[in-house]
Amino acid sequence: MLKKTKILTTLIVIVAVVCVALLAYFLYLAPEEKILTIGITQIVDHPALNAVRDGFIDEMTKQGYIKDKDVVYDLQNAQGDMATANTIAQKFVSEGVDLILSIATPTSQAAVNATTTIPIVFSAITDPIGAGLVKNLENSGNNVTGISDLTPVRKQFELIKEMLPEAKAVGTIYNSAEANSVLTNELAKEACADLGLKLIEATVSSSADVMLAARSLVGKVDAIYVSTDNAVVSALDAVVQVTNENNIPLVLADPTTLEKGALVALGFNYYQHGQQTAPIVIKILEGAKPTDIPVEFAKNVELALNLDIAKEIGMSESSLLSALEAFKIKLEKEGEVEFKTIGG
Repeated sequence: MLKKTKILTTLIVIVAVVCVALLAYFLYLAPEEKILTIGITQIVDHPALNAVRDGFIDEMTKQGYIKDKDVVYDLQNAQGDMATANTIAQKFVSEGVDLILSIATPTSQAAVNATTTIPIVFSAITDPIGAGLVKNLENSGNNVTGISDLTPVRKQFELIKEMLPEAKAVGTIYNSAEANSVLTNELAKEACADLGLKLIEATVSSSADVMLAARSLVGKVDAIYVSTDNAVVSALDAVVQVTNENNIPLVLADPTTLEKGALVALGFNYYQHGQQTAPIVIKILEGAKPTDIPVEFAKNVELALNLDIAKEIGMSESSLLSALEAFKIKLEKEGEVEFKTIGG
């Protein structure tokens, strides 16, 4: 009986050892869960594009993609240089990132030119078709999809007319080499023609030209309008200096940058724009093809007034608030609008 017990005990030990060995073997063979790599490229450093990037990463985290555990972000900035944008795109391709998030038109064009296989999701793009990123908004026909931030240009000029009913001329500064800026400028021309305003243009080739361009408009315009032009927004401080020194209302298409010293802004919240981009990326990471995901558009507009600047340039706070409240009611007929004031 004792002998049988010893044999049984030995067999149990042998089986246990074999099971442990087999478990260790299969654990060794099992592939480690892959950490995804997303290359993020933006054309320049400015609040709107930074907000897109931050909103995207924060929303990815909320959706369960934890930084440095599930996903690694390779953050790159071209600092306004197209050659650098191309180099960044080629770097992502050579390193075999799982997906490219391209923020703004020039970096998106660089990414599209660099690869036809790695999925590309763009954000903060005014005209995806005109920029050559996709062939169709419903079905891109390639490895690209994303979200457009086509700004409500007509509404922005209607806002100027609401605030300044006696205005006759509006100045605008833009980079004629940026496809998004060319489109918004054409829309601005159409809006001004319909509203009885004269549009006076000042073009730049880089952010270094912005100060001179702004000064060229002094004495010729009743307000200055800045769209989502990357070169101009990255040098917005220069525009603010000129407009506030000369008591010229500055109207922006980007509420994110209002606090830099503009009077009023009407446009999209770019942090939310980045958040809206995340679900598209997740669909692709989970197996969807970019071509099967329609291009989306930014949702909900934000109307914002800087009361400190109103005082600085000698405009009536009560008149402005009244005008903007009335304009908000008009906007609400077409969708959700958030109205806020800063300063005061």
